[in-house]
Amino acid sequence: MDGILQGLLDLAGVNAALVFDGGGQLVAQRGRAVYDRALCEQVGAVLARAVDSAQLQHPDWESITAQFADGKLLLRNLGAPPGGQGHVLAVVADPTLNPSFATVAIRVAANKLHKALEHPGAASAGASSAPAAGSSAPPAAVSGSSPGTGSRPVLANSGLSWSKSSSVALSGITVADPASGSWLARCTKELARFVGPMAKVYVEEAVRRVAPDAPFSMASAKALTLDLGGQIEDRKDRVKFLEAVGSGN
Repeated sequence: MDGILQGLLDLAGVNAALVFDGGGQLVAQRGRAVYDRALCEQVGAVLARAVDSAQLQHPDWESITAQFADGKLLLRNLGAPPGGQGHVLAVVADPTLNPSFATVAIRVAANKLHKALEHPGAASAGASSAPAAGSSAPPAAVSGSSPGTGSRPVLANSGLSWSKSSSVALSGITVADPASGSWLARCTKELARFVGPMAKVYVEEAVRRVAPDAPFSMASAKALTLDLGGQIEDRKDRVKFLEAVGSGN
């Protein structure tokens, strides 16, 4: 896997290439300048949460492009090996990246990585690899300006776009029965129409407010609906959401 990622790093404008799993765990990485393993681990964790949210609106997505302060992120879904969890290829690039060249190279690399992940031990071997030459910056928080200055790149304020459209899974939320779980998934998808990928986070927080000490059940459906409706600023959109989910009926 290291050789595949190194090939992407050789593209002009690419500052880092990494593979992480659905939990944000870094599997393999190659990077230049400040993109050492410590930073790539932080980036992988952040991107895993972003991908998880994006899947609410686009199940079975193939690629995501996100803009950030110092350039762009190009993500590619690697799928899941037999019996394993999904993996994602992320390429961090600056504005000099040639999009046409990058698209082809990332597609080829993604196919190779997918095959590598199908073989037991491939991912774990990549995870133990050493950082690429030039990745000698000490670990630090993700902040600062451009990689060329020796400070950490800013990855906040990303605008996401994706091609192609996973089921909704709420972390840390327990439900009393399958019907309650299905209704929560429905609420999340309906809310996403008005607030975007953050809908999952809003639902998780609302469940903890209306049912803090017990598994969520349909007895709390009306309270949850009103709570979620309050997350929608536009009155007309709020009405549409409330009509779509009702009170659990």
